[in-house]
Parts: sequence; C-alpha cells; structure tokens
Amino acid sequence: MARLLQGNVRVEGVDHEDFTANEHPTDKLRNFQIVLEPGQPEQNIQIEPVKWGGECRVEVELNARPVDASTAKLSGEARFYEGGSEQTDELEDTQSIDFTVPRTLGASPPRQHHVSLRNTVLLGAEDTADVFLTVSNRLIETDDE
Repeated sequence: MARLLQGNVRVEGVDHEDFTANEHPTDKLRNFQIVLEPGQPEQNIQIEPVKWGGECRVEVELNARPVDASTAKLSGEARFYEGGSEQTDELEDTQSIDFTVPRTLGASPPRQHHVSLRNTVLLGAEDTADVFLTVSNRLIETDDE
C-alpha cells in the first residue's frame, strides 16, 4: 500500500556577531511531502537551503524509501556553511541523518529528529545551527483496498 510522508525541516541558527546583535534565520521552515510505493527505490526530497545573516547557510539532503509495509526510512546529510556570503563554499560542519518513521496512526504524533551543527573549523567561533525534522507516515487508502 502506498504511503504519504509529510513533514517539515526547521532550522534554528545563530550567526554570532562580536559587536552587533546576533542574526537568526527568519525564513526557516521548509515543508515537504512525497508518496512512496511498495518496492520503490530511494527517492530524493527537495529541501530549499535556509540562509541568514549574509554569512550562513544550512543545506539538508534528504532521501526516503519504504522499509516494510508500514515503515519508511529517511537518510541524508545536514551541512552548515559560514563565510563571507550566504553562497560560501566554506563547509563548517556535517552531520548524518538516519532514522525510521513508523506508520502514523490516528492522533499519534509525527516522528521527530534533531541534528546539531557547529562551526568546528574556527576555534572559538560561536555560529551554530540546529535542524529539526518532523515527519508523519500515513497509508494512502484507495477504494479498491
């Protein structure tokens, strides 16, 4: 039976400034949905990067595949960039994403996953980003089932 994965990626970040107020993302929520069919290969979920402060960017690469009749697996990577612009190629931190999403029933809550990213390249840097994923996994019922 096909299933509908719906969810969002929310990024909370800090572009630390020494002499002015720290900057945080304002456009930080990315919604997504994808239909998975039984036996289907892994599918890429397109997530637009979150940028802020003129210097920071988080990219989330996310893939989904069915595991069994009621479970989906999400995997990928979260990447934190910080540099002279939001288009910088200065990669500061990378964390893997790997979790399963059981079938969401009735009022059961969606599955949540959290990844922390830090500026690990520059000693004493305080730039950070936290990536929060929230995903539901509902079966798609059709008239012939």
